[in-house]
Amino acid sequence: MILDLDGVVYVGNTPVEGTAEFLRRWREGGKKVMFVTNNSSLSREDYAKKLGRMGIEASPQEILTSGYLAAEYLRRRMPDAKVYVVGERGLKEELRRAGMRVLKREDVDCVVVGIDRNFDYRKLEQALRALQRGAKFLATNADPTYPTEGGLLPGAGAIVSALSFSSGKKPLILGKPSTRMYKMALRLLGTKPEETGAVGDRLDLDVVPAKKLGMFSILVLSGVTKGKDLEGLGKEGRPDLVLNRISDMVVG
Repeated sequence: MILDLDGVVYVGNTPVEGTAEFLRRWREGGKKVMFVTNNSSLSREDYAKKLGRMGIEASPQEILTSGYLAAEYLRRRMPDAKVYVVGERGLKEELRRAGMRVLKREDVDCVVVGIDRNFDYRKLEQALRALQRGAKFLATNADPTYPTEGGLLPGAGAIVSALSFSSGKKPLILGKPSTRMYKMALRLLGTKPEETGAVGDRLDLDVVPAKKLGMFSILVLSGVTKGKDLEGLGKEGRPDLVLNRISDMVVG
């Protein structure tokens, strides 16, 4: 099973009821799990620690973030690249670990944009100048929002859109709804699409790419999407299973 984090396992820093117990039973049944997230603010190690504080056992190797996805993309195609990052510590850590040189200059090979809750005009200006000099434009994701205990907050997509609009350039988006994340998760799990379920809280970001790859798609209503959002939904966009929360699934 490929399991999204925000809105599925937890909302903000609050675990969704019953998730830890469900995952314990899932693992006891000999089943594999891979946690995925478009949120690049933390490294895989930090996400493992966050899950541990919630009573959920997970190793960094069982976690796939859009930051790690971006780092691996660049490691294969632009090794030792100089990058300007609009993003938080987790994204920078993943890029440095992959051999990238994270700089605060405009003469870089690539601009990488993720969620940045300290985003300001100066960062927008520097990123714009780097793109104008010919830097490649990568985005960890284009999520418009992400769920918290206090409601939805602006996601990385708000920042990506500002830079895209000002530069006139479109980024390569690596995270969901691109199928890249699920394809890498499948490789890490060592499973085939038809053997794997994908659980998420968004129709556009989670269900659509899962269906494209032939995975069993599960939508939970503990995050962004609510029951009313399914009204009038065509067969192509409808998930295979809808649950209030992941712990409602029966482990056989």
